[in-house]
Amino acid sequence: MDVRFYDPGAIDETKMSYAVIASQYEGKWLFVQQKTRSTWEIPGGRREQGESIWHTAQRELYEETGAREYELREICDYSVTREETRHGRLFFAEITDLGSLPESEIARVLLQEAMPDKLTYPEIQPLLLKRVIAELGTIVEVNKENLESWIQMGLLLWPDHSFKEMKDIFLGIVHSEKETAFLCRVGQAYVGFINVSVRVDYVEGSDSSPVGFVEGIYIKDSYRKQGIARRLMQKGEEWAFGKGCTQMGSDIEEHNGGSYDFHTSVGFQEANRIICFIKDIVR
Repeated sequence: MDVRFYDPGAIDETKMSYAVIASQYEGKWLFVQQKTRSTWEIPGGRREQGESIWHTAQRELYEETGAREYELREICDYSVTREETRHGRLFFAEITDLGSLPESEIARVLLQEAMPDKLTYPEIQPLLLKRVIAELGTIVEVNKENLESWIQMGLLLWPDHSFKEMKDIFLGIVHSEKETAFLCRVGQAYVGFINVSVRVDYVEGSDSSPVGFVEGIYIKDSYRKQGIARRLMQKGEEWAFGKGCTQMGSDIEEHNGGSYDFHTSVGFQEANRIICFIKDIVR
């Protein structure tokens, strides 16, 4: 099977068979289950004769989810080739009013952050959602509106802190000229962040000062391996460069192989390894 993506409008609508609408409501993705199936899928369906693909998306979104008010956006055209090639258009809907499910072939609607395990089209749907996330992912600097989302993700990265402790630490970053944070938003959901700072003391492996430093980076599990961490890192580097830094530093715990692989993949080189000691003073 071969799945390919194209710019919106690249494929003539008369050749399109499907509209698929990746949809969010209150920061969570919607998945639907047909009455004759036990699997889940992204809302969507066939284009009717003489119908524009935009109207197909509107009709299918209502029929399969009950969405009454929403903002609809074209993401891309796509093709799926097995024995033959079929075409469709991928949309994103930010739903603000989700009504009751109308009488249709849909039995249930599921709201959650990640894709369900049992999918109707497991070879296609993850690729479609990945494309939507790549298209919609927006990097923003921390502000009052996203402060709580940032704190909640911080607690996932540093679970030993209380909410109050994390809030105090993060408020200190907000009011600092030498620290900041950037968050990634997909639709209305915040899915990752990077905390960066400027360090004027010696940073292991550096030959310049000041040095930008990655104080922490986190991506929610269901959004990993989709380029978000790399984009956050690029934004952090741009901020540090604007502060006069020509190098970025970072550190990880020795056992964190995933973080090590990520750092090397974005251009970091290992500078040194140290063993840290501590003991209580006995009097």
